[in-house]
Amino acid sequence: MTPFDTALKADLQTLQHTVEYEGQNFRERDADGNTLLHCAVRSGSLAKVAYLTDFLALDPLDANLSGITPLDLALQGGFDEIAAYLAHKAGVDPARIFHNPVRRGFYPDPSWLRVGEDYYMVNSSFSFFPCIPISKSRDLVHWTTVGYAITNPDWARVARSEGGRGYWAPDLSYDAVSQRYFITATYRGNENDAEPRCQMVVSAERPEGPYGEPAWIHEDGIDPSIFHDDDGRHYMLFNRSVRMAELTPDCRALRGPARLIWGGDLKKKTEGPQLMKHDGYYYLLAAEGGTGAGHRISAARSKNVWGPYENCPYNPILRQDDEGGYLQNCGHGKLLQTADGRWFLCFLCLRRDPDGTAPMGRETSIAEVTWTPDGWPVAAYGRRPRSVLNMPLPKAALPAVPVGITDWKGCEWVTQRALDAANLTVENDVLTLCGNGLDLCDVKMQGLLLVRQQERAFTVETVPDFPTAGTAGLTCYYDEHSYLKFGMGSQGLLLEEYAGYEVVSRQTAPLPAGTAYARLRITAAGGQRYFAVQDGTDWRTLWRIPEPRYLTSEGLPCGKRFTGAMVGLYVHGASAVRFTDWSAAWSCPEEKR
Repeated sequence: MTPFDTALKADLQTLQHTVEYEGQNFRERDADGNTLLHCAVRSGSLAKVAYLTDFLALDPLDANLSGITPLDLALQGGFDEIAAYLAHKAGVDPARIFHNPVRRGFYPDPSWLRVGEDYYMVNSSFSFFPCIPISKSRDLVHWTTVGYAITNPDWARVARSEGGRGYWAPDLSYDAVSQRYFITATYRGNENDAEPRCQMVVSAERPEGPYGEPAWIHEDGIDPSIFHDDDGRHYMLFNRSVRMAELTPDCRALRGPARLIWGGDLKKKTEGPQLMKHDGYYYLLAAEGGTGAGHRISAARSKNVWGPYENCPYNPILRQDDEGGYLQNCGHGKLLQTADGRWFLCFLCLRRDPDGTAPMGRETSIAEVTWTPDGWPVAAYGRRPRSVLNMPLPKAALPAVPVGITDWKGCEWVTQRALDAANLTVENDVLTLCGNGLDLCDVKMQGLLLVRQQERAFTVETVPDFPTAGTAGLTCYYDEHSYLKFGMGSQGLLLEEYAGYEVVSRQTAPLPAGTAYARLRITAAGGQRYFAVQDGTDWRTLWRIPEPRYLTSEGLPCGKRFTGAMVGLYVHGASAVRFTDWSAAWSCPEEKR
């Protein structure tokens, strides 16, 4: 009998003997990421749960690979005594908890700031347009996109961008002297461009914009941020360890050369630097170890903005050191003080499937921060990311409809590269999308409209009119190298998979009899994707395929793969197609109670 079977099926005495005499690895997890405490909760035995929590110090908030903690299991299973016990041990209120990530789906490289009682965040957008989403929250947990750094396609420079290029690692800051907000990001060109990397800066009177025309700072490096000192000077930080250069008063050009100010703590792929002033010190945070399993956040401080900087003795101040943990590859963060004086850290992470892939790509989570007696910020609860926390502030809902390329059906719509405005119209709640005859594998194609995939399990539906040329319908999309199309055209219904540089599967079926249109549905559940058409009032599943690995960053060694899976609408063919409906439903297992 395995330790997991013992925790689930055996009595307390047998469990105690296993723990105390058999020398097991009690940090081990099963294939789904469950700990012994998950199994004990499923048994319904408060005595076994209390034993593992009190004497083996297993964590009630340690999530499995579906994001479900032992506390969640108790709440979902109606084990009220166990739930009350675990909540007390974890110091949380089940009525007030939230689950990380707070920005679910492809929202990597977060940077944030507070404006009075409001909070604003920016994330990388890479080659997607509009560029660099700006989201707003009043409680640090519920975020709505309220603007973008670049909405003018003539300023965006992404028309030729290959997937994974474009805008990396933005930063949002405020200058009290000019009373303006600044967003900077690395513009990453294609490999054959004369200048593969430079820094972009825009500014606005309000955090959500509108932002003006970009300035381009021709200094190599990635992950820029801007620090506005209280003496009126401005500095830009970027990588190659941590380098810094002074900016002109308008922050649109360098005032002097960049120079090294900190080599990092780990001294491996030190990037994503953020600088702030607190209690007479300049505190410097940086991501280290690369964006894989070694990712972390390190800190340093100095009395002088140019250094030298002393390393934090508690480094890394945040890192996931449990290879079986729910939130992986955690790093690239920025500190923020709430209006009531507490401190939090936003950071990127990913949710890993048992097969090692992360379909949603890199997302944004938050952590509570404490200050040590000797003046260092560290992530609370052992400097590890936590899947579940108490709500930092009272829950405050914002308008539900996010800003995107269109607000049709209340979704945050984006497109790969820039979409010609003439190719998208919405009238009387009907969206018309025009293609230009090119397929999704061509960087010049038009006719693609996407939303970020937020959960592993989901259902999306649409109703396209019959295209006069080519096909149109639903797509599951990663980039020009990785997508599938489920649509209809002259050959009837089509399912086509594209991975690498070629079509790897193509299937067709006739349209339902007596119709020139069809309601299409894609469902992802249980490691499968199902493709169905509505025939009259009934749904008919045409095809089923295994969850496509090529729709993940890890599943295909092709191009720059730093983004995440998307779903949406496509038109392949030089025709205008009307879409009369769209719906997307995401299944979040940890919140099912």
